[in-house]
Amino acid sequence: MREILRIHININKIHELKAGDKTLRMVLFDGYCDSDLFNGNIMDGGCDMQLIGDHTQMSARYMLEGTDCEGKPCKLFIENNNAGDGEAAETKPVIYTDSDALKWLETAELSGRIIQGGKLMIGIYQ
Repeated sequence: MREILRIHININKIHELKAGDKTLRMVLFDGYCDSDLFNGNIMDGGCDMQLIGDHTQMSARYMLEGTDCEGKPCKLFIENNNAGDGEAAETKPVIYTDSDALKWLETAELSGRIIQGGKLMIGIYQ
């Protein structure tokens, strides 16, 4: 597997609701991607919906605006869900784009990983 995108995340706000033995969170964020394939910023409205209970369910949706590997302006829409079995660190991203050069991302077999170090990042791999 090779990393094709690395997205740097800045958490702006967290809304939380406790409902019995479940916790629901809306994590609002922005950030950027700097890679060989795409460079750009997360547009307003990036949100990770989290349901924490017996298992953790996460579903992040966000759009980035920037330039593709050919230097042309484009957007990427990413839906990134946790891969299942409550493992939040492994994700299954789906990408849509208006870039001809990156259209292959829409049908590629992709995986993702939450990278936590000094800063929160998402790695997307092929």
